[in-house]
Amino acid sequence: MPADVEARPRYRAYSLLTLALAVLLFAGVGVWNYRLNPLAYDRAHIREVAGILTRGRNYANYDTNINWRALRREQIYQLKAAPDVLVFGGSRWWEAHADLFPDQTFFNAWVSNDQAEDALALAYLLDRAGTLPKTLILSLRFISFQPPAEREAAEWQEWAGEYRAMATRLGVPAHSSFDTLPIKNWSGLFYAPAVFERARQVAAIPAEPGPTADLQNPALEVIAADGSVHWSAKSLAKYTKKFVDGNVRKELLKIGDTAPKIDPALVDAMGKAIGFLRSKGVRVVLAQTPYHPDFYAEVQKRPFGKTLNSLEAVAQDMSKRWGVISVGGYDPAKLGCVAADFIDQIHAKPACLSKVVRLIPADKGV
Repeated sequence: MPADVEARPRYRAYSLLTLALAVLLFAGVGVWNYRLNPLAYDRAHIREVAGILTRGRNYANYDTNINWRALRREQIYQLKAAPDVLVFGGSRWWEAHADLFPDQTFFNAWVSNDQAEDALALAYLLDRAGTLPKTLILSLRFISFQPPAEREAAEWQEWAGEYRAMATRLGVPAHSSFDTLPIKNWSGLFYAPAVFERARQVAAIPAEPGPTADLQNPALEVIAADGSVHWSAKSLAKYTKKFVDGNVRKELLKIGDTAPKIDPALVDAMGKAIGFLRSKGVRVVLAQTPYHPDFYAEVQKRPFGKTLNSLEAVAQDMSKRWGVISVGGYDPAKLGCVAADFIDQIHAKPACLSKVVRLIPADKGV
């Protein structure tokens, strides 16, 4: 018998063994990621934590790298009553606490890497849950209207079903089912480096995640019952001037001369979602938060700055077309925010956010 014929069974056996080992490896990575980061992948745990928050308790976690949209979905459906004020935007709003809105019930529904599609999905969720707020504060991010094919972030796909349902309701073109599959999000479950990073993190922090009555923890980040984030003492100590300045330089180097595009179709879709909310009696506010002074000054010389200026123009146009309130902006000087008001190039502290909030006029009805 020829040697190559005799070798075939051994080759097939080797191939099958290699495949089996690869499957076991990926499965093992998936299991450990699932167990070590349940707020990213475990839907039952996410539902449980949403219940804890809805009942008025806070929740301490290792970090903020969780599936925020899945958590917000559960929170919205578990709300006992519609809030007076609901803030929705990206992480720029994560430190907007309830005390910025005295004498009003408040829910901060911020998510990471918000896109225009999220506005449609949120409108659908709130309407379906019967928890449309009196005032909804929305915000425009530098990639809010970026064409999907050019995006790096894919977190918005968690709300793909809600987005597509509202797009159909509004009569606007929706991305295809394939383009809205959360493939990137779930592929993270099988990302091996994430297992080692989380294991290192868990080993370094003696405390464990769980409900808490406190708003600050020595090592864990606290998700407040109002939806906002309160940094650990460890994180606050990290946000030094040296750290922030280094972050600004890093982000300026990262963007270079690039600038996100603005897709008119997405602008139109978000506008129609705002129109829908207005028809339901919701007072809609477009509130822009500023950038770090050094970052803003530098990008005004680059294409990125032109995108920011265009977004401010979009906000003004939406205000006129859809009858919404537009406040704030990206220029920190106009709002009286200084370098010490930021923890990096884009995230403002409550002291700066309060200056944006104060520009929102008192509610006199829609």
